[in-house]
Amino acid sequence: MTSLRFAVKRLFVTPWFTLFWLLILVIPVMAQRAAADVAVPAPGYAIEGSADEDAVRIAAYLEEAGFRRFASREALREAVDQREADAGVVIPGNISSKLRETGIGNCLLFIKSPNSFLPDLWQEHASAALFGVYAPYVMADALDGAALSDEEIFAAYYDRFDAGKLFSFDISSAKGHVEPLTERQDRFFLGALSLLLFAAAFYAAAEPLTDETRALSARSGRKAALAHFFLPGAAVRYLLLWLAGAGAALLCGRPTMLPALALYVLLLAVFGLALKAIPGSSWQGMLCLFLLLISLALCPVYADLSLALPAVSVIRRFLPPYWLWMMV
Repeated sequence: MTSLRFAVKRLFVTPWFTLFWLLILVIPVMAQRAAADVAVPAPGYAIEGSADEDAVRIAAYLEEAGFRRFASREALREAVDQREADAGVVIPGNISSKLRETGIGNCLLFIKSPNSFLPDLWQEHASAALFGVYAPYVMADALDGAALSDEEIFAAYYDRFDAGKLFSFDISSAKGHVEPLTERQDRFFLGALSLLLFAAAFYAAAEPLTDETRALSARSGRKAALAHFFLPGAAVRYLLLWLAGAGAALLCGRPTMLPALALYVLLLAVFGLALKAIPGSSWQGMLCLFLLLISLALCPVYADLSLALPAVSVIRRFLPPYWLWMMV
């Protein structure tokens, strides 16, 4: 207990650890709350009336592309006018009968405003969803007169489509997928938390801990310094870092992250202390600063550079700030 009390006392002699501890507790929470304000609003859709099978399929496609559902056309139009949604698609509940009678003309209503950021992209998504459900109607027309009913043709089509044996209408674009709000919040939160924990684990834990241990070793001996300062100090510092990260996770409603955070902090401790054990210290701080800066680019909040540079997805796995992203 004396060693632990001494480790705690030495810990708060310098303000660096306390500052990092508070930043870890506060900044990721603020980053999550800021996620909704700094990103393009997600588009929306609404279904008018009771949805048939084709309306449900179109809605599923749109949701996968990042569209949010609204209760009615009026609610969707108001959201677009208030810039709470970037654009909107209204799906008639009886779209199957419309497709059968008139084809794809005037089946979907597209809503946008002068302030919409990516209206053309969302309209392309709506068209892709519509063509996706219209394809079996084209097939049924082509097989008109064959000894097959429309129901059999549709069932065979969707069986093969759902099994991935037919082409799909998914749109892929470097800027073509706006994440749902919860996904954007996850990226903001994990980005801030992983970088802050990495910086604190080295600059406020590994570096001062090993430097002070070397200084104490000259006076009391290496064995005594390791047993009475280094080991208790490491336990206290990294436990408190985990508690700060756990506090941020709980404040953001992510209790399931606590085991991953514990493993992440343990890996950071091993990385930082092993790095400080290598002779020569002038380059270690610069190395960790470089890892922080490059991680800002390779573990970005706003975009994923691996879309443009596939090699990035391989390189970033070796960067300590990205380890938490892989575990969560």
